[in-house]
Amino acid sequence: MAALQEPPFVLVADDDPSYLARVRGALRLAGAHVAACRSVKVALEALEFHMPNVVVVAPEMEGGRGWDIVYAARAQGQLPTVALDRDETGVTRRTAFTAGVDDVLAIPADDTELATRVVALAGRGRRSDAGTPVYRHRGLVMDVAAHTVRVHARAVALTAQQFAILRALFEANGATLSRDRLLARIESLDEEPPSDRAIDLHVTRLRRRLGDDARKPRWVEAVYGVGYRLATGETASSEFAGDAEHVLAALPDPLLVIDTERRVRFANDAATRFLALPLADILGQRCGDILRCRDCHGQLLEGSRCFARAVASGDAALRDVPADIAVGDERVPVKLTYARVHSDGLMTLEIRPRDEDAALS
Repeated sequence: MAALQEPPFVLVADDDPSYLARVRGALRLAGAHVAACRSVKVALEALEFHMPNVVVVAPEMEGGRGWDIVYAARAQGQLPTVALDRDETGVTRRTAFTAGVDDVLAIPADDTELATRVVALAGRGRRSDAGTPVYRHRGLVMDVAAHTVRVHARAVALTAQQFAILRALFEANGATLSRDRLLARIESLDEEPPSDRAIDLHVTRLRRRLGDDARKPRWVEAVYGVGYRLATGETASSEFAGDAEHVLAALPDPLLVIDTERRVRFANDAATRFLALPLADILGQRCGDILRCRDCHGQLLEGSRCFARAVASGDAALRDVPADIAVGDERVPVKLTYARVHSDGLMTLEIRPRDEDAALS
């Protein structure tokens, strides 16, 4: 089976704080995201909210209430489960396998071995999450199952705490969430019980990862004295519609979306492949600096001769204009099509390879 594209998310439940810290540390060293739960109540809430790839649980915690976590994990899509066995009689081991767990480890166990077995189980048993949600707020997209976040097709790496906060804001559907509500979402993810200060710090870092501006937020805004919410339409900066983004992303031909300053705001996968550039090297750059367009006579198309500038200054579209663009160290003959797509001046630039022989005939 192919390797996981994202680090596995592991939920660990144990009421022994010292051993819980050891397991958390070993799993983190192995590259996993970890939700460490000291109580059955927190573990059951975290199980539903975080949808981990693997559950590690001490069934005998809280006088045997840990079995509730085992059964909840099996009910929630047959989550791969590892039981921690401190019972030398073998009863816990036999009961665990009868309950359908995937592995049992006698405690104390070697930390490295435990982490290796848990991560391997995540790789073998990652379940299908076709029914889990994909949230969208304009150009911000969160895929819960894949544990990914994208801003206008740009992948954004978030910590487990930041991911949990953003998901909670999406689930609130525009309502403001108090700091207490957000604290509950990350309780199992922080070393110490989090505080209001910790929430503010996590949100500040989340905004920074998303490329947000606190003075004019696009994605997450503060509500003074209350908490946080997804940015409303009045404060969100104008971008092309999220639905349009997904249509453009699926087009087979290379396509850029550029603004009135001719800076690239969006590039589909076909464009990154055709230009042989990573998305991070395209977004925010002037299209002229990337493409270095020339006409068929080798003259640089810049200033008043720039096609994008001509379209931005008027309403007319330009279709199938012949030009040469830079792709790496080579010049490639193409046909360029420009069209306005938004009232604030955003336009699409579609690039199609041009048959040189046909153009010369």
